[in-house]
Amino acid sequence: MFVSPPRVIGSRYRLEQPLGTGGMATTYLARDLVLDRPVAVKILRADSSDAREEARFEREARAAAAVSHPNVVQLYDAGRDGELRYLVMEWVDGGDLARLIRERAPLPVDEAVRLALDVLNGLAAIHRAGIVHRDVKPANVLLDRHGRAKLTDFGIARRADDPTLTGPVDLLGTAPYVAPERIRGQPATAASDLYAVGVLLYELLTGRLPFPGQTPDELLAQHLHTVPVSPRRWRRDIPPALEQVVLRALAKEPELRYRSAEAMAAALQAAILGGKTSAQTDGTALTPARQGRARAGTLRLAGGATVLSLAVIVLLALLARAQSPGERPVPTPTTTAIVLVPAAATATPTVAPPPTRQPTPSPRPTPTPLPTPTPQPVQALLGSLKVLAPTPPELRRFTDAPALTFAPEELAGAYLPARDGTLKGFSRDLANAALLFGSGSGTEQASVSFVIPAGTERLLIQVEGRQHRGDPVAGFQMELAGWVIWDGQNPFAGTGWSTINVVLHFDRLESEVPVTLTLRNVSGPGERGAEPWLAVRSVRVLSAD
Repeated sequence: MFVSPPRVIGSRYRLEQPLGTGGMATTYLARDLVLDRPVAVKILRADSSDAREEARFEREARAAAAVSHPNVVQLYDAGRDGELRYLVMEWVDGGDLARLIRERAPLPVDEAVRLALDVLNGLAAIHRAGIVHRDVKPANVLLDRHGRAKLTDFGIARRADDPTLTGPVDLLGTAPYVAPERIRGQPATAASDLYAVGVLLYELLTGRLPFPGQTPDELLAQHLHTVPVSPRRWRRDIPPALEQVVLRALAKEPELRYRSAEAMAAALQAAILGGKTSAQTDGTALTPARQGRARAGTLRLAGGATVLSLAVIVLLALLARAQSPGERPVPTPTTTAIVLVPAAATATPTVAPPPTRQPTPSPRPTPTPLPTPTPQPVQALLGSLKVLAPTPPELRRFTDAPALTFAPEELAGAYLPARDGTLKGFSRDLANAALLFGSGSGTEQASVSFVIPAGTERLLIQVEGRQHRGDPVAGFQMELAGWVIWDGQNPFAGTGWSTINVVLHFDRLESEVPVTLTLRNVSGPGERGAEPWLAVRSVRVLSAD
């Protein structure tokens, strides 16, 4: 049933003109007469009275209501007017990605990556709500007047724990973007959505689909069996690292893709940054080409991403190096054995006071840690950096904060039993962890890189792990941007898995800052497979203002 405008729905929304018709509903541009603003009203067709269609419509309302994010179209209202059921949504007035691709693809690399990052940020919020979108495609990505992308259409979305996700694929998702596992009748997961983003990004960059089948059957067979043509075959200015991100997203098996939307966004940002500068940050190349090793990430607050220029990176490096050892402050211990000192001053796990360049240095007594010391600010790459106690009020600041989660395989330098082979005497629950052994083992430290967004004032770093419980005890150290932010023994409480929380506060960042986080086993000389060892199951980094 087509509703002829003008007509007022729900005694509030005046329909003005139709915007489009889908399989079960028609969407109208309307005006909210109470708030005097334009909105989009989606009305379920009266002839769509099938119980399944009504359930889908209801599911869309609930899924959209569960997510609030700048890169997801916001749901304002839902209701019934006589026989008509309707949803009231944010009006996005810049068209959709399908039209943009038709009119302008291939897009400039920076613009294509920015749009893909917007989609990934929206998906990250959707996935955090426990929802799988299942229909990521250009027509379901709207653009506002500023060019920001927003995901819409939750008509076939499901909660991740919905048993129907394991049923036979119904191909409600458009065939060019459907993941291979869905064709095989396997569960739809977050990885299925990331596959669709890989197809979308390929299309934005090249103006072509990776699988150009002429019939549905041919297209589905290509998703299952055909290796996509390298994007750089069509366009040589695509950085190799960016090509690797696209191809990894298009992996046939879900487990070979990125672990999360945040991880793929991190790799994308690192690829474009590395492609522009070919620079290294804190000694680690910002490129995802070494998949499963040193892969950089990007903390994102909302909206699109910007690229940090080479000049800013060089300036930050110069600022960090300009501080001579004699100018750096003396470390101050905290209640959780955190010591904030330059990494260059930590030759051993026991941190000594930095040397002074005065001609006649005066003896300095060794400070005695107090029961409740206050961390002192230091000048570092991040400005006035200090470690705060991870109290409940501080941790609550990060309740809704964006997060990057790094899996064990993303910790460059660690020993990975899943990759390097299992070790005798290590339990099964350590098979998918990153293992760090004592100094000199060659696997005593691991690192990840990411970009802290502009506007950030606080970071929460969470390391989930466990440790050897015998003698000697395990020593652990965390270093960020050249500063030791945690240094102590027996870092993980109890006999099982536990989490270390480190809260950092610094001056509000005026621009993005790339950093590297290093985890280090500072136990005495050791060797692979020997005690004392540390195991890390995940690293999360959250940002807040």
